[in-house]
Amino acid sequence: EDINREVTAARKAFDEGPWPKMRAHERLKILLRVADLIEKHNNEIATLETWDNGKPYEQAANIEIPMIFHSPTGFASWADKIHGMTIPADGPYHVQTLHEPIGVVGQIIPCHFPLLMFAWKIGPA
Repeated sequence: EDINREVTAARKAFDEGPWPKMRAHERLKILLRVADLIEKHNNEIATLETWDNGKPYEQAANIEIPMIFHSPTGFASWADKIHGMTIPADGPYHVQTLHEPIGVVGQIIPCHFPLLMFAWKIGPA
């Protein structure tokens, strides 16, 4: 019941929200801003991860959080580079690929590096 309610809310937010209607360069700016905030708040995020997950602070601050910082910047760098392609086809057909957001996805995240796993899943979205 909880999952269905959350998926319904997320689907509505996706369908009616601004993200799928945004141009690539707008999404790029948002992802880069997220990366800036992660870098700026590294110590606070590492502390929360230590409290939440029992992870050693040094591991969170020096390994996981820097990797999380690079995740949105890496995905953001692709935001304005992924384009559709026209593919040759026999007959009177026009074949074209199109890359677009697919909507709501579920995540199963293990206890090791949960923030990084989250970043790897949310970044491409």
